[in-house]
Amino acid sequence: MPHIHLQTTSDLEENAKLPDILEALTEALAAFGSVPSKGIKAFHTLRSVWVMGGGAPDGFAHCEVAILEGRSSELKKEIATDLFEVLKQEFAESITTGAASVTLEIREMVAETYRK
Repeated sequence: MPHIHLQTTSDLEENAKLPDILEALTEALAAFGSVPSKGIKAFHTLRSVWVMGGGAPDGFAHCEVAILEGRSSELKKEIATDLFEVLKQEFAESITTGAASVTLEIREMVAETYRK
């Protein structure tokens, strides 16, 4: 049931290793006992058209992690911290060269309306 949706702009060097990046994110999320590994879905969307505000890096990598509601704020913060560390490691070259900003957000899916 958890979903990892990674979006990147088409100008990033790291796009060449997207399967490995998705695998690393999946493993990091699965490390949390309250997240069932077999239910994780990780996928990517390549953005070929985008605009960044003045002064921002040319591109971006944004990760949205959707989990079912009901987990504590502390656990959500831990998940965000751990997965953000993975993103920073995986996109280190683009971050270092100023080619990309990297962001992550946790979203809660409403159990009452989620269907599987």
